Amino acid sequence: MSQLLETKIPSRIYQDFVFLKTKIVVNTLANEARCYVCSKGLEDGFSVTAKNTIFGTLLFCDKHYSTN
Repeated sequence: MSQLLETKIPSRIYQDFVFLKTKIVVNTLANEARCYVCSKGLEDGFSVTAKNTIFGTLLFCDKHYSTN
């Protein structure tokens, strides 16, 4: 949490950082980056690029990715 304080005369702005001591649990989910068409991935020597489509964000290898 951060707090901004302003004094009128002289005009100065102070920023005060407050760090919480409670631990926050963050749940994450990760999947392998694989081509949507051929399932090739980084471990197979292919680069993988994300592309937004009408079906959502899909991953494509350098063979199946087109800019059209």
